[in-house]
Amino acid sequence: MASSQKRCLLLLVVVAAVCIQLYQAHDFIGRCSCFNTMKFIRGNMSDFKVIERHPGCDKTELIVTMNTPDNLTGRFCMNTEGRRARVLLKCWERINKDESRKMECIDRKR
Repeated sequence: MASSQKRCLLLLVVVAAVCIQLYQAHDFIGRCSCFNTMKFIRGNMSDFKVIERHPGCDKTELIVTMNTPDNLTGRFCMNTEGRRARVLLKCWERINKDESRKMECIDRKR
C-alpha cells in the first residue's frame, strides 16, 4: 500500500512541475521577436518598443518605428549594442519604463 502511495505522490509532483512550467511560459511564443538587427538606422524615429528578456529569448530587444520620406512607416529591430540604441535604453530606464513618457527619449533633432 505504501508503494502505491509513493508512486501516486511522485506522479502528482511531476504533474505539478509540468503545470508550473506551462503556466510560466504561457505569454511567450518561445522565441525572440527580432531575427535580424540593424546597427545604424537613419531617419526620423516616431516610436520604439522595448521587449525585456523572457524565457523564450535571452536578450533585450529594441523595435523602432521610423518615418520614411514618402510618409510611410517601417518597423526595424535595432542592435542594442549600437550607440543610439544604448542611449534609448538608458533613457527608457531613466523614465522608469513609463509608456506615457517615452517620447522624451526620441531625439527630435535628427
